[in-house]
Amino acid sequence: MQEHDAKVLRGAAIPTLVVGGGSTAVFLAISGTVGVLGALAALLLVLAFFGVSGWAVAHLSRRNPDLFLPATLGAFLVKAVILGAALLTLRNTDPAWLDTTAFAVTSLLCVVSWLGGHVRVLATTKTLHVDPEPSAVSGPEARHEKP
Repeated sequence: MQEHDAKVLRGAAIPTLVVGGGSTAVFLAISGTVGVLGALAALLLVLAFFGVSGWAVAHLSRRNPDLFLPATLGAFLVKAVILGAALLTLRNTDPAWLDTTAFAVTSLLCVVSWLGGHVRVLATTKTLHVDPEPSAVSGPEARHEKP
């Protein structure tokens, strides 16, 4: 993984951990142990989804830069479908071991904080996404000047 990719993942993971930790503390006060388990499950799910997809996209785009956009969009689609399925499964079942409200709220907050951290790092980092090819002709020859 290149340094830029690692910086982007760190810049998104740190705010997500902070927000997820805060949400876990709030749900500890509101609903006790089941709230903590719901919030931690959501935090771990979001970190795993976004971390693995970020690593996979970075790895794939390093091998073939033309696949960067399709890989990113495909990873986003897979994450949205799996998270939606998890939320629908929790809605239809009532697990006694976790608070579904804590899970839903924390997952939403963590997704928003991950995306915000990701956008912030990309907006503040000056990184070329395409390697410019040097011009074959440069200098006075490029201007087609006649002697």
